[in-house]
Amino acid sequence: MSRPAEDAHTELLSQLPPGWIWPRAGDGSLIGAILAAPATLFAEIEAVAEAMMEQVDPRTATDTLGDFERVLGPDLCGRDVSALSVARRQQLAHQRWVARGGQSIAYYVAMAAARGVVITIEEVRLTRAGVARAGDRLTNHPSQFVWVVRLALGLWRRARAGRAVAGSRTYEIELSDIECDIRRAAPAHTDVFFTYLPADDAGES
Repeated sequence: MSRPAEDAHTELLSQLPPGWIWPRAGDGSLIGAILAAPATLFAEIEAVAEAMMEQVDPRTATDTLGDFERVLGPDLCGRDVSALSVARRQQLAHQRWVARGGQSIAYYVAMAAARGVVITIEEVRLTRAGVARAGDRLTNHPSQFVWVVRLALGLWRRARAGRAVAGSRTYEIELSDIECDIRRAAPAHTDVFFTYLPADDAGES
């Protein structure tokens, strides 16, 4: 934890050897004035070191965010990270930095959560005698290799008469770029589908 220059100055004075020539009361003394400069320097060094603690984590890094991205290499989904906001770059760098791989539902949910996206996953189960109940959907081979990711639309707007202008789109939606990351990590023998649900705060233009 960093300290103000006054505290660093007091500590420097306390380290002086015993004797009347080294007065502990630094105010107005020659030795106190001499130690004021290094005390200020030590306080600045400690403040910089404390600030650097946030630069070792991609989620909070700003000065070193470019270094994380350089080490990670080009984005595997072809995104231009320079066009993203700092917050989205931090999320993307963190998700790639801590990725260890996996094939469980929990793994994909955590992958999306690292990017600030909430998803649910449904796996398709084959219909089996003795297990299926009346009214259940019939599913046959190879449907067991299909799984569905449900997530909210990032943007969903519908044009309204009196508000829309010439050239406006009838519908405007924004799909999540988490699709590419999940498709890349999905087991090769499976097919993953995405179902988008209107966000709670979806508006009209």
